[in-house]
Amino acid sequence: MVDAAPPPDISIRRVRADEIPQLMDLTLRCWTGTVGGNSSLYRETPEYVAAQVAQPDGAALFLLLDNEPIGAGRFFRVPGPAGDARPWIEIKRMGILRRHRRAGYGPILVRALELAAHAQIGPAGAQLAVRADQPRLVDYWTSLGYSLADDVILSTQNPLTPPPTTMRKWFGAHGGRGGSV
Repeated sequence: MVDAAPPPDISIRRVRADEIPQLMDLTLRCWTGTVGGNSSLYRETPEYVAAQVAQPDGAALFLLLDNEPIGAGRFFRVPGPAGDARPWIEIKRMGILRRHRRAGYGPILVRALELAAHAQIGPAGAQLAVRADQPRLVDYWTSLGYSLADDVILSTQNPLTPPPTTMRKWFGAHGGRGGSV
């Protein structure tokens, strides 16, 4: 499958280390009013975020509309499923500002995260978690090739929230599962 090119006013770029505060502010603006106040997002520190997305094992990307950040997401290297020693990534803290949602930008950002991870780490696949209070997002991630996976071990667990729904996407062919980067 060939991906359609993003609209000319949309671009993607890596978040620089000196932009971690801007990344955190944008993510807060994307998530506030959408997820509960018990999200671990609200307790993150700049040091934690910087360590999570430090290369070579992670990165954060801005989605820009006319060179202004309107969305962001992160990925970092994690262990994969039991018995799979290859590198995997976890996608985390993806969001688009409310006024720009439903414009088709989310899939562009997800694809950019997957491609950046592929170039940087060469993962076998990606995993993620959908908060229990956001069940509609399961269908969204399914539409992007992710499947329910109850054996995902997340990098962090939030003891203040019900267990999330975990999902996984295999890149390339693996044991009959398909996906592409």
